[in-house]
Amino acid sequence: MDISNPETATIKKFQETQGDPTSPESTRKQLDKALIRVDQYRAILRLASAEIERRNHNIIALTTFAYEASRSPDLGSLLRLSLAHALRTTGAPVGAVVLVDSETNELKLAFHQGLTERLTEILTGHDLGDGATALMPHLVAGNGALLEYNTSDDLTERALLKIAEVSGLASLPIRIGNRSMGALVVGLRDKRTFKSADLTFLMAVGQETAIAIDNLQLRERLWRTAEGLLSHEASGGSILQRATEIKLNLNMAAPLELNGLTSPKITKAGESDIEKLLKTMAKPHGEVQQQNLDLQIMIAFSEMMGRSLNLGEVLQNAVEQTKTILGTDAAWLYLVDEKQTLKMEAHTGLSKDYVHGMRRLEQGDAPENEAMTKNKPLFIPAITAHPHKIWVDKEGLQAVAVVPLTCPELNQEGQQVGWRKIGVLVTGKRGTESHKWNMRETSLLISIANQLAVAIDNARLYANVQDNERSLRGSNDILREINDMLIQKNASFEKFIHRDLRPAMNQARESVQYLLTKNSDTLNKSQKQHLLTLQQVMERLEQLSQQVL
Repeated sequence: MDISNPETATIKKFQETQGDPTSPESTRKQLDKALIRVDQYRAILRLASAEIERRNHNIIALTTFAYEASRSPDLGSLLRLSLAHALRTTGAPVGAVVLVDSETNELKLAFHQGLTERLTEILTGHDLGDGATALMPHLVAGNGALLEYNTSDDLTERALLKIAEVSGLASLPIRIGNRSMGALVVGLRDKRTFKSADLTFLMAVGQETAIAIDNLQLRERLWRTAEGLLSHEASGGSILQRATEIKLNLNMAAPLELNGLTSPKITKAGESDIEKLLKTMAKPHGEVQQQNLDLQIMIAFSEMMGRSLNLGEVLQNAVEQTKTILGTDAAWLYLVDEKQTLKMEAHTGLSKDYVHGMRRLEQGDAPENEAMTKNKPLFIPAITAHPHKIWVDKEGLQAVAVVPLTCPELNQEGQQVGWRKIGVLVTGKRGTESHKWNMRETSLLISIANQLAVAIDNARLYANVQDNERSLRGSNDILREINDMLIQKNASFEKFIHRDLRPAMNQARESVQYLLTKNSDTLNKSQKQHLLTLQQVMERLEQLSQQVL
């Protein structure tokens, strides 16, 4: 083919552009890939938003339950409330509260819903068949248990789930310290499995239920003492004496604002009665009042942690509230950074020199490192040794409490495989005398740390969602620029086809047709073949130009 011909040069140039990465076809492919990535970002964003909503819902539900449990007038109302919250929040159709009789150590049902007859017999210890061995040791020992048909290879566990007609069964202990009070049992159907957020919520409900039961039992002992002093007979029956199927009210409202709450007061039965009670019950009554007040404090703290998803605000509010609640001189918080070292992220009550000198803690023997490594709280009445004692002495710190911040670490199947280290919460007192941390202070600080760990996890998850959203907006801006560029490029290309390419092809077709018809006798066989090939190429170019337009 003679490439010196202008029509041939035009054809060659067009063929070469078909493999050009800047051609419209190549740009369209890049745009399709970008759209696929945008869809993936949107899917990730939806999943993260759903997880945040679920966690916030569970926090609000736990706050509601703790508030209502503290106001329950008797054990029956408390247990009914506990089971109702557990079933409503997890969406479970099967549940029961099993209590340990303090006198006989027998297991007895308080309230239940959706249990089969065999499961009822197993939970009360009357059926000790093969299926019972999968759950009974945990109930007796006061430990938690999780059984799921899809993930369990144990034939005994599968047998129990079949007997109970559920796809998953969770037993969460109701206990205070080493004293087991019973268990909260929840079951799922329709091949559902427990989410980590649901299990965490159920564990918290079990703990709050145990605290509320302990308060009620203490009140009952106080009033029995009062009735003995006043020569009255004890009244009321035990909730353990009746284990019946109940219809729970699962539509409970959220609590009111907690800022104005005051501790419950005992109704006066007459001035002379009160005078007789004061001497006998002043100290126990004070303990009840303090426990109720502490519970209200923790509810308010939980509510405050749920009001913000900004990590900086969450951390600063946490250290300020820790200092106020425990009445210490300072509180500060370290988070684990990307180098697996502790970095101070929030503080109150500390000097600038101490903050500067203790900003980052490498791995060592500091109490903060020890608590983080061992995942165990430390309550030090007097600091005698410290790798940075020069800063501690200069700050005047004497007693220090350190509590690790951790969250459950889950595998791809949603099963807990360990604990993820987030950081440590520290509070301290100044002075020259040692301070022995009492049980109230240790319990409050551990409760604060547990709720703070969840709040930090939520804030970080929200920050990731925000980052993904910003990336998505950036991708959309890029896509808009690409689209504008394509529009301009397509307009120029269409203009070229209309103004230059198609007129040239029409002229070339006429020339070829003229040579084939008018000069047919003067052309040899090879020349005719070249003209026919050129004619086919021009027809193909015409088809391509129509497709582009």
